[in-house]
Amino acid sequence: MRFVKMHGIGNDYVVLDAIAEPALTTRAGDPALARALCDRRLGVGADGVIVLSTDRGADARMTIINADGSDGGMCGNGARCAAKFLVDRGHAVPDAEGCLMIRLGARVLRVAVELGAHGLVVGATVDMGAPIVDPARVPVDVGRLPPPARAGEARQFTVDDRRAVFVSMGNPHAVLFIDERVESVDIAREGARLERHGAFPDRMNVHFVNADSRAEVRMRSWERGVGETMGCGTGACAALVAGALCGRLGREVRVCMPGGALEVAWDRSSGHVLLSGPATEVFQGEWSGGNA
Repeated sequence: MRFVKMHGIGNDYVVLDAIAEPALTTRAGDPALARALCDRRLGVGADGVIVLSTDRGADARMTIINADGSDGGMCGNGARCAAKFLVDRGHAVPDAEGCLMIRLGARVLRVAVELGAHGLVVGATVDMGAPIVDPARVPVDVGRLPPPARAGEARQFTVDDRRAVFVSMGNPHAVLFIDERVESVDIAREGARLERHGAFPDRMNVHFVNADSRAEVRMRSWERGVGETMGCGTGACAALVAGALCGRLGREVRVCMPGGALEVAWDRSSGHVLLSGPATEVFQGEWSGGNA
């Protein structure tokens, strides 16, 4: 089984081409395969697996599986990698505006690609759609949390000893603006605990954020089903939305993470969040099967 290793600011994926090899479509939701491929000692090593297949209403269908075999839901970094894969291999041709349409779950993402000197994709801007800020739809069981406090237009909830704003970008996020440096947070302990808090029926992606200015933040992310990652695209979107609603941030923000920076904008007219950043191919290989 052939694969390609890719990443967006260090958030890395094993990409499987079910367009060229349709038989791989049957493996798109295989948790055992995802766990085997993503194992960093016994497999290829990745935060998740992306399977690209044909779709009648879009340029391609993208399925994302987390490293633990669970459904990844939405994935901004992965969408940029998918666009690069599709264009570089001739599976899709951008329209007159330089865009592709990629189906991911219930959404069809519009992805504007950026071409480099050799005609290969070097980055992309993904229209991530409108955020969901109603806690019940994130989803969060607010009955298991103390009554919220207001901060700007946002509701901030106390979760254990932290204050969080909840946002869904197609997957659930808890954004925690903190005073101590994000580098000092014991994210393996706090992230793991908050991910599986009883108020989060679908678990939670957890982000610790320092607002350095209204236009730039530093962030570390603990992703459900993965652990700490070097970057989280949907988390960057959630951080902007939470910060704007709290009055901490403007509507255009640079989000700096351990693997690099992403540019995020929340468009007033459409209400959609736009995510921009690089996409990188690392290597190609062939999977012999291992224990999957």
